This record gives sequence, structure tokens and C-alpha cells, in this order.
Amino acid sequence: MIQSVKKAFDILEYMSGNGNLVRLNDIASALDLQKTTVHNFLDTLKQLGYVEQDAVTPRYRITSKVGFLHGSDKALPIIKKELVPVLEKVTGLTGETSYLAVQMGSLFRYEVKCEPERSVRISIDLGKENELISSAIGKVFMAYSEHLKASLTRTSSVTFQTKLAKEIEGIVKNGYLFDLQDCEPDTNCVVMPCFYRGRVVAVMGLSGPAFRFNIWQMKAAVKALQDLLPAL
Repeated sequence: MIQSVKKAFDILEYMSGNGNLVRLNDIASALDLQKTTVHNFLDTLKQLGYVEQDAVTPRYRITSKVGFLHGSDKALPIIKKELVPVLEKVTGLTGETSYLAVQMGSLFRYEVKCEPERSVRISIDLGKENELISSAIGKVFMAYSEHLKASLTRTSSVTFQTKLAKEIEGIVKNGYLFDLQDCEPDTNCVVMPCFYRGRVVAVMGLSGPAFRFNIWQMKAAVKALQDLLPAL
């Protein structure tokens, strides 16, 4: 067991279980640690954003950032239950293929799809793992994870990274991304993040043939999605 890791979690567990507004001295006494040791751990946790110091008293508390470490297994079932009706409605309104995708490390998987009843349509393979780096879906996930973006673009060209940075800025600002035959020839799509308790847990998208699913229809699809999306 790595003692430094254990001490960090011991400190967090003590703070969480003892009012979450505690003094350095209390932590040191309760855990039988040197004050300088506790101070160093708290200072590191504070720099990382997991702990903050009270503005009035010399006490420390755990921040909400710790909650983002918990990837609840309830999130996806809730998301699917809430969003499947949205996918069905937006596909009915637009006549194009809608879907929900989830991240799996450096890959993603289509979890749900809703296809229109028309001969020319975009086909989606459920359960297949796809590369994030070469997709509009991946750009949305990267927009909310600096670690993911850094790892996926480490060997990319400066031109690609500059273009991606501009797209990510647009995703965060607008809440969606238009892809005009950029990732797949003859295919246009619009994708947007799905948040659960402040965390991106999935990406919702709508894809159609470029000759039919033009920019005006894509804008109308975004409006429909935004109107239909429930608060999760």
C-alpha cells in the first residue's frame, strides 16, 4: 500500500465524516500525523481544487469537485430513460437518424439509436467501439476533458489542434457542434453534450445525408432538441 495515497484519502474521509469544516490541528490529532504533513496534503488538495479554505476561519472543507470522481452507474439508465423519447420525437420531426453515444476511455460506443423509415438514411451500429479522435462525438467529449484532449492530440499536427481548439470553443459557448462532411463524406451531423449532475455522461446526435440534411435543417434540429431536452 502506498502510504501517501492512503493519507490523502484518510484526510478526505475525516473531513467528510466530521462536519466538513475542520481545522488542520483536528485532522493531525485525529489521524496521528504531523501538522506539517497535514498542511502539505491540504495545500496540494487545495491546488487541485478538491479542498478549499474557509474565508473567515482557519478551517478546510471538501469541494464539490470530489463528486465528479464518482461515475454513478445510475447515470446512463436515467439518461436513456429520459432521452429515448426525445430521440424518437426528433427523428420523427426531422426524418433523420438520432443517437446517444457514451465514452469508453479513448473510444466511444453508440448506446441508443432511432432511425427514420426512409430508404436513404444514416446507419448506426450499436455496440461497436469507435475512435474518438476522428469524430464529432469525440470533439464534444474532448471539449469537457482537458486530459482527454491532451492524450488524443499529442501527436496531431498544429493545424489540426488549432482547428480543434476553435471547434471546442464553439461547443462550450453554443452547446453543440455542426459537422459538415468533416468526419464522414456525404454526411452532416449535429452533436451536443448530455449532462448529468454537472458532468458530461453522453453525447446526443442527429445525422443525415448531406444532400438532404443541410445547415438550415440542422439549425432547426438543434432548436427541436433544445426544446425537448429535459433537465437531468
